[in-house]
Amino acid sequence: MKGRTHLTIGLGIGVVASISHSPEMAPVILVATGVASLAPDLDGNNLLNKRVTKTAKLIKKGGLFVGGLLMALSLITYFLDLSFLSFLNQNWINQQNILLLFGWGAVIVGLSLKSQETLKNILMSVLSLFLLYYAFTNQFWWLVMFGLYIGVAGWFAHRGTTHTIWAVLYWWYMSYLLEASTGVDGLSLISTAAYLSHLVGDMLTKKGVKFLYPLTNKIFRFRL
Repeated sequence: MKGRTHLTIGLGIGVVASISHSPEMAPVILVATGVASLAPDLDGNNLLNKRVTKTAKLIKKGGLFVGGLLMALSLITYFLDLSFLSFLNQNWINQQNILLLFGWGAVIVGLSLKSQETLKNILMSVLSLFLLYYAFTNQFWWLVMFGLYIGVAGWFAHRGTTHTIWAVLYWWYMSYLLEASTGVDGLSLISTAAYLSHLVGDMLTKKGVKFLYPLTNKIFRFRL
Protein backbone atom coordinates (compact mmCIF):
# COMPACT_ATOMS: atom_id res chain seq x y z
CA MET A 1 0.00 0.00 0.00
CA LYS A 2 1.32 3.44 -0.95
CA GLY A 3 2.33 6.03 1.62
CA ARG A 4 -0.33 8.53 0.59
CA THR A 5 -3.02 5.88 1.09
CA HIS A 6 -1.68 5.12 4.59
CA LEU A 7 -1.63 8.85 5.34
CA THR A 8 -5.19 9.34 4.09
CA ILE A 9 -6.46 6.54 6.33
CA GLY A 10 -4.52 7.86 9.33
CA LEU A 11 -5.82 11.40 8.85
CA GLY A 12 -9.31 9.99 8.44
CA ILE A 13 -8.98 8.36 11.85
CA GLY A 14 -7.79 11.71 13.21
CA VAL A 15 -10.71 13.62 11.71
CA VAL A 16 -13.26 11.20 13.16
CA ALA A 17 -11.55 11.30 16.57
CA SER A 18 -11.42 15.12 16.54
CA ILE A 19 -15.21 15.35 16.45
CA SER A 20 -15.44 14.48 20.14
CA HIS A 21 -12.69 16.94 21.13
CA SER A 22 -12.46 20.71 21.30
CA PRO A 23 -11.27 22.44 18.10
CA GLU A 24 -7.90 23.45 19.58
CA MET A 25 -7.06 19.78 20.11
CA ALA A 26 -7.67 18.86 16.45
CA PRO A 27 -4.19 19.86 15.15
CA VAL A 28 -2.49 17.70 17.79
CA ILE A 29 -4.68 14.73 16.93
CA LEU A 30 -4.21 15.12 13.17
CA VAL A 31 -0.43 15.44 13.43
CA ALA A 32 -0.25 12.44 15.78
CA THR A 33 -2.38 10.22 13.53
CA GLY A 34 -0.65 11.41 10.36
CA VAL A 35 2.81 10.61 11.73
CA ALA A 36 1.60 7.32 13.23
CA SER A 37 0.13 6.16 9.93
CA LEU A 38 3.48 6.66 8.18
CA ALA A 39 5.92 5.71 10.96
CA PRO A 40 6.11 1.94 10.25
CA ASP A 41 7.66 2.66 6.85
CA LEU A 42 10.55 4.58 8.39
CA ASP A 43 12.34 1.26 7.88
CA GLY A 44 12.51 2.36 4.23
CA ASN A 45 11.75 5.53 2.28
CA ASN A 46 8.47 7.32 2.84
CA LEU A 47 6.89 10.76 3.19
CA LEU A 48 8.33 11.30 6.69
CA ASN A 49 11.98 10.91 5.69
CA LYS A 50 11.63 12.21 2.13
CA ARG A 51 13.83 15.26 2.72
CA VAL A 52 16.47 13.20 4.49
CA THR A 53 16.51 10.79 1.56
CA LYS A 54 16.99 13.71 -0.84
CA THR A 55 19.84 15.03 1.32
CA ALA A 56 21.47 11.59 1.26
CA LYS A 57 21.16 11.58 -2.52
CA LEU A 58 22.85 15.00 -2.77
CA ILE A 59 25.70 13.91 -0.49
CA LYS A 60 26.10 10.74 -2.52
CA LYS A 61 26.35 12.73 -5.74
CA GLY A 62 28.51 15.66 -4.65
CA GLY A 63 30.07 14.55 -1.37
CA LEU A 64 33.27 13.23 -2.89
CA PHE A 65 33.92 16.54 -4.68
CA VAL A 66 32.94 18.79 -1.74
CA GLY A 67 34.78 16.70 0.85
CA GLY A 68 37.87 16.48 -1.34
CA LEU A 69 37.77 20.23 -1.90
CA LEU A 70 37.61 20.92 1.86
CA MET A 71 40.51 18.57 2.51
CA ALA A 72 42.56 20.13 -0.26
CA LEU A 73 41.81 23.64 1.01
CA SER A 74 42.84 22.69 4.54
CA LEU A 75 46.14 21.23 3.31
CA ILE A 76 46.87 24.27 1.15
CA THR A 77 46.24 26.70 4.01
CA TYR A 78 48.34 24.55 6.35
CA PHE A 79 51.44 24.26 4.18
CA LEU A 80 51.32 27.54 2.25
CA ASP A 81 51.38 31.16 3.34
CA LEU A 82 48.12 32.68 2.14
CA SER A 83 48.50 36.04 3.83
CA PHE A 84 48.50 37.68 0.39
CA LEU A 85 44.84 36.69 -0.01
CA SER A 86 43.26 39.61 1.78
CA PHE A 87 39.74 38.20 1.63
CA LEU A 88 40.69 35.33 3.98
CA ASN A 89 40.12 35.87 7.69
CA GLN A 90 43.57 35.42 9.17
CA ASN A 91 42.09 34.91 12.66
CA TRP A 92 40.23 31.85 11.39
CA ILE A 93 43.24 30.26 9.68
CA ASN A 94 44.85 28.57 12.66
CA GLN A 95 45.97 25.00 13.14
CA GLN A 96 42.86 23.91 15.06
CA ASN A 97 40.38 25.19 12.46
CA ILE A 98 42.44 23.84 9.58
CA LEU A 99 42.41 20.37 11.15
CA LEU A 100 38.67 20.73 11.79
CA LEU A 101 38.13 21.61 8.12
CA PHE A 102 40.19 18.59 7.07
CA GLY A 103 38.18 16.38 9.43
CA TRP A 104 34.84 17.56 8.05
CA GLY A 105 36.10 16.94 4.53
CA ALA A 106 37.17 13.42 5.45
CA VAL A 107 33.77 12.74 7.05
CA ILE A 108 31.91 13.96 3.96
CA VAL A 109 34.12 11.84 1.67
CA GLY A 110 33.56 8.81 3.90
CA LEU A 111 29.79 9.31 3.88
CA SER A 112 29.67 9.76 0.11
CA LEU A 113 31.26 6.30 -0.30
CA LYS A 114 28.36 4.66 1.56
CA SER A 115 25.22 3.47 -0.20
CA GLN A 116 22.39 5.98 -0.37
CA GLU A 117 20.22 3.85 1.95
CA THR A 118 22.99 3.54 4.55
CA LEU A 119 23.69 7.26 4.28
CA LYS A 120 20.00 8.02 4.83
CA ASN A 121 19.98 5.84 7.94
CA ILE A 122 23.08 7.60 9.27
CA LEU A 123 21.44 11.00 8.78
CA MET A 124 18.27 9.80 10.52
CA SER A 125 20.37 8.54 13.44
CA VAL A 126 22.14 11.92 13.67
CA LEU A 127 18.76 13.67 13.67
CA SER A 128 17.70 11.28 16.40
CA LEU A 129 20.65 12.33 18.57
CA PHE A 130 19.61 15.99 18.34
CA LEU A 131 16.03 15.08 19.26
CA LEU A 132 17.22 12.96 22.18
CA TYR A 133 19.38 15.80 23.52
CA TYR A 134 16.46 18.24 23.33
CA ALA A 135 14.03 15.69 24.79
CA PHE A 136 16.27 14.77 27.74
CA THR A 137 17.03 18.42 28.43
CA ASN A 138 13.33 19.30 28.59
CA GLN A 139 12.17 15.95 30.03
CA PHE A 140 9.87 15.18 27.11
CA TRP A 141 9.84 11.42 27.58
CA TRP A 142 7.51 10.77 24.66
CA LEU A 143 9.99 12.60 22.43
CA VAL A 144 12.80 10.44 23.82
CA MET A 145 10.92 7.38 22.62
CA PHE A 146 10.14 8.98 19.26
CA GLY A 147 13.78 9.98 18.82
CA LEU A 148 14.88 6.41 19.52
CA TYR A 149 12.29 5.12 17.06
CA ILE A 150 13.37 7.26 14.11
CA GLY A 151 17.02 6.64 14.92
CA VAL A 152 16.85 2.85 14.72
CA ALA A 153 13.86 2.14 12.44
CA GLY A 154 15.83 2.50 9.23
CA TRP A 155 18.36 -0.13 10.26
CA PHE A 156 15.68 -2.84 10.34
CA ALA A 157 14.57 -4.79 7.28
CA HIS A 158 11.55 -3.36 5.45
CA ARG A 159 8.28 -4.64 6.91
CA GLY A 160 10.27 -6.10 9.77
CA THR A 161 10.35 -5.00 13.40
CA THR A 162 8.36 -1.79 12.84
CA HIS A 163 5.48 -3.90 11.52
CA THR A 164 5.11 -6.12 14.58
CA ILE A 165 2.92 -6.20 17.68
CA TRP A 166 5.95 -5.07 19.70
CA ALA A 167 6.20 -1.87 17.67
CA VAL A 168 2.47 -1.28 18.22
CA LEU A 169 2.93 -1.62 21.98
CA TYR A 170 5.96 0.69 21.87
CA TRP A 171 3.96 3.28 19.92
CA TRP A 172 1.04 2.98 22.35
CA TYR A 173 3.22 3.73 25.38
CA MET A 174 4.92 6.62 23.59
CA SER A 175 1.50 7.99 22.68
CA TYR A 176 0.37 7.52 26.29
CA LEU A 177 3.23 9.77 27.41
CA LEU A 178 2.28 12.27 24.69
CA GLU A 179 -1.33 12.18 25.90
CA ALA A 180 -0.19 12.97 29.43
CA SER A 181 1.95 15.83 28.09
CA THR A 182 -0.71 17.42 25.85
CA GLY A 183 -3.82 16.62 27.87
CA VAL A 184 -5.66 15.24 24.83
CA ASP A 185 -7.92 12.51 26.19
CA GLY A 186 -7.68 9.20 24.35
CA LEU A 187 -4.73 10.30 22.20
CA SER A 188 -2.81 7.10 22.95
CA LEU A 189 -5.61 4.93 21.54
CA ILE A 190 -6.22 7.26 18.58
CA SER A 191 -2.54 7.38 17.60
CA THR A 192 -2.12 3.64 18.08
CA ALA A 193 -5.18 3.00 15.91
CA ALA A 194 -3.56 5.05 13.14
CA TYR A 195 -0.31 3.08 13.52
CA LEU A 196 -2.21 -0.20 13.47
CA SER A 197 -4.11 0.92 10.36
CA HIS A 198 -0.81 0.92 8.48
CA LEU A 199 -0.11 -2.69 9.46
CA VAL A 200 -3.64 -3.77 8.56
CA GLY A 201 -3.27 -2.01 5.22
CA ASP A 202 -0.06 -3.93 4.53
CA MET A 203 -1.80 -7.15 5.49
CA LEU A 204 -4.12 -6.54 2.54
CA THR A 205 -1.17 -6.90 0.16
CA LYS A 206 0.36 -10.15 -1.08
CA LYS A 207 3.56 -9.64 0.91
CA GLY A 208 1.73 -9.26 4.25
CA VAL A 209 3.60 -8.65 7.51
CA LYS A 210 5.34 -10.81 10.11
CA PHE A 211 3.17 -9.47 12.92
CA LEU A 212 4.59 -11.75 15.65
CA TYR A 213 8.24 -11.74 14.58
CA PRO A 214 10.62 -12.97 16.05
CA LEU A 215 8.35 -15.43 17.88
CA THR A 216 7.31 -16.78 14.49
CA ASN A 217 8.06 -16.06 10.85
CA LYS A 218 4.41 -16.60 9.94
CA ILE A 219 3.20 -14.00 7.46
CA PHE A 220 -0.14 -12.44 8.29
CA ARG A 221 -2.27 -11.32 5.37
CA PHE A 222 -5.95 -10.94 4.61
CA ARG A 223 -7.27 -12.94 1.65
CA LEU A 224 -9.76 -10.87 -0.30
